[in-house]
Amino acid sequence: MSRFIAFLAGLLGGAIALHAQAPAPQGVYATIDLLPMREFNRRLETPGQRRTAAREVLHNPAAHMPPVLYAVANVLSGDQPEEAIFWYHVGRVRAVYDAFRCKDNSARNVIPELGKTLSVELVRSQYYQREQLPGIAKKALDWDAENPRNYDQRWICLYGRVARSSPGADPAEVQKPESEWPGILQHIHEAHLKSVEDFAAQPAPTR
Repeated sequence: MSRFIAFLAGLLGGAIALHAQAPAPQGVYATIDLLPMREFNRRLETPGQRRTAAREVLHNPAAHMPPVLYAVANVLSGDQPEEAIFWYHVGRVRAVYDAFRCKDNSARNVIPELGKTLSVELVRSQYYQREQLPGIAKKALDWDAENPRNYDQRWICLYGRVARSSPGADPAEVQKPESEWPGILQHIHEAHLKSVEDFAAQPAPTR
């Protein structure tokens, strides 16, 4: 299943801790608040709170940072595999888009780390039901295009090397110019769907 894990994680490389940030970000980076994301993820990982937290997120999913959508996908993966796959793909597309708008390329290292957080059930459902993936991925891309990103899209920049050392005096150092965003989004959508289609076209595995 190693090739599938590579597919999920992407080819961006690197390693980063999702819950640790030191030293404290300065300047413009200090205005990026990750506490709501971390609190939802804590609840989504806590027995007895997971289902309630997932329902709250899905009441307004566009308001949540991509790692929360990954966590929701894990919650749903046991008994709602198609829904789980859908929200995973939405989360991944948004995470990659946010990463490629960040000027600090090292922030992209968080993408494969997010891939490592996927539940065994979610990985297996995609691995063994790969023929469904292109259709689900297309729905996820359509949802992404039709729904606003009502969260601080700079979140991922805190996981890059620049945010750990910069005084954050220049807000323009965080993200690429907005004029470049439509082209980045188009590239991300096309690349994501192609990677899913290529994976789904591989011979079906035997159990």
